[in-house]
Amino acid sequence: MLSAMSVILLIGMFLTGGVVLVILMDQHENALREYAVLGLFCSILIMLAYYVELNTPGFAAKIDAVKFGYVGKVFVNPMLLMLVMRYYNVHVGRFWQAMLYLIPIVTIYLVFNCERQTLYYADIRMDAEGLIHVVPGVFYYVYIGYNTLLAMLHLAFCLYERAGLRGREKANNNLLIAACLLPFLALLTYLSGWTGGLDTSPLGVMAGALSIAFSIFRYGLLNKDDMLQSMATGLIFLDSDNRLIYANRAATRIFPVLSNAHTAAKQDLSPLCTSELAAVQRDGATYQRRITEWSSGDGQHGKLLTYDDVTEIRARLSRDGMTGLLNHATFYPTLDDAMSDANNGGPNVSVSIADIDSFKQINDAYGHANGDTVLIELARILQEICGPHGDVFRYGGEEFAVIFRMPFAKAEAVMAEALAKFSAIEFDFIGRPVTFSYGTAEFNATENSVELFERADQLMYQRKRALHQREREAAGAQ
Repeated sequence: MLSAMSVILLIGMFLTGGVVLVILMDQHENALREYAVLGLFCSILIMLAYYVELNTPGFAAKIDAVKFGYVGKVFVNPMLLMLVMRYYNVHVGRFWQAMLYLIPIVTIYLVFNCERQTLYYADIRMDAEGLIHVVPGVFYYVYIGYNTLLAMLHLAFCLYERAGLRGREKANNNLLIAACLLPFLALLTYLSGWTGGLDTSPLGVMAGALSIAFSIFRYGLLNKDDMLQSMATGLIFLDSDNRLIYANRAATRIFPVLSNAHTAAKQDLSPLCTSELAAVQRDGATYQRRITEWSSGDGQHGKLLTYDDVTEIRARLSRDGMTGLLNHATFYPTLDDAMSDANNGGPNVSVSIADIDSFKQINDAYGHANGDTVLIELARILQEICGPHGDVFRYGGEEFAVIFRMPFAKAEAVMAEALAKFSAIEFDFIGRPVTFSYGTAEFNATENSVELFERADQLMYQRKRALHQREREAAGAQ
């Protein structure tokens, strides 16, 4: 029986090792590959260690083989779980990935020191047939519980995804379930005592590894289609007649109409190539399109449309780096949209322009770093007071703008409140209040956005000139 077990283990090592070589020789990048290779390599270590244990005379040599086998045992299940998570695009934070290996590392330490402590093995002995028998210690049950938890998580991911799978993906799902259950059931069989001391868990690991191998060879767990499907970029291949050839998962999330490939293949999808769909908003994200031509060796050709998520990039480009407010580039598009809404029965639109008084003197006298502090404080006050009523922009330099969705009088009142709160701030490096001048203009339904801005800007300068005149008169009176 022992010789038959050795032959089975050799066959398993040979087949599993062949799969590892095939995966490593594939030049295509794949997020699944690292976990598939590591998981299969751990399986090989387990089989090799058990083969050595069965075929090496002497108690000490067998114990060394057991220790060597645990290097693969403790890591195979975490690797298999991470493979499943990656396969179903489940994000796992770095902290939880690190915690996944905490118990395996403790287990390795305890097993390698089993002669000096009884936490993992309370007792180890060898019977007349050369089989190792162990009496579990306290941590042995911790490790079994840990592996049970991993198996349950693995099954939960597979079963949760199962309802929406078809064809090859469903077959892969079946094999991933088998890769989890077979080693677990083999371990339970061994622990039950039914095998008479023969450790059948390596056979379960071998069967699980071969199920992964079969999945790779037969159904392409790591094939190019999986790589395309798992990409965050939306990919749409069109033929020369603008009919759909292929769309990955990301593309079907952006354009749900493409999810039914059979129906979409009959439609003219040339509208996807128009300027109107150069950027698409979907579920709070912004996707930017790029079109490239493709051709094959047999004369076929068409277009490849790629949609990249540029939400974060656009957010950074639309914000002022110092204050965090919307920047000049977004002011006129936002104002045009607000004016269009007003013309179509939406709320009134008023624009207020604010400019810090004597800001050049602040920079010259107290330095640009302190000047930046003043800018940041004004941005904070405007966002706090005016933000609930509209959009706040740093238009440029010390000039700020607010697009209100309200009439002139209310907008003026809000700006007056912001001025009062800002001028009450005590900057320790200045020793006097800092103020800003502002002007507000309400959209009259006939002017364009530039004209509306200029009206508000002129009103702001009128206030600023009046302020300077009062300051000169006050200085002359002294």
